[in-house]
Amino acid sequence: MAWRQDFYDVQNPDKYVGDVNNVFYRSSWELEAFKFCDNNPNVIKWASEEIIIPYAAPTSSGGVRPAKYYPDLYMEYVKHDGTYCKDLIEIKPKKQTKASRSRDPKTKIYENQVFQKNQLKWEAAKAWCATRGITFRILTEVDQFK
Repeated sequence: MAWRQDFYDVQNPDKYVGDVNNVFYRSSWELEAFKFCDNNPNVIKWASEEIIIPYAAPTSSGGVRPAKYYPDLYMEYVKHDGTYCKDLIEIKPKKQTKASRSRDPKTKIYENQVFQKNQLKWEAAKAWCATRGITFRILTEVDQFK
């Protein structure tokens, strides 16, 4: 993932749900997704990190603590067949969506901790979305750049 971070200048503020002056992208992948949402006429509404989902985060002592998850993207759009959709999207490298395959023990431990934390966030997001008629999706470089 190309690490590019900055504020995004929303071109169609009427479509953005939230503070249009505080839209921050954390990667070039997020930037491309923001441009897509902002400029695509089929996207009715969109937001970045405006939704807060509570979840139980693991602690170093083996317990859990209350935490907040801010998914990367929310969008409401109309498909080509006229279907109205609501999606909550997390943009992540494919590598972070599965258990580590690293041969280095330290790297493997770290990557698996990231993976497990992501799993907890995503399970909370799926449950949150299920009660609101929203689809939760994880968007990786494989999906985004086909």
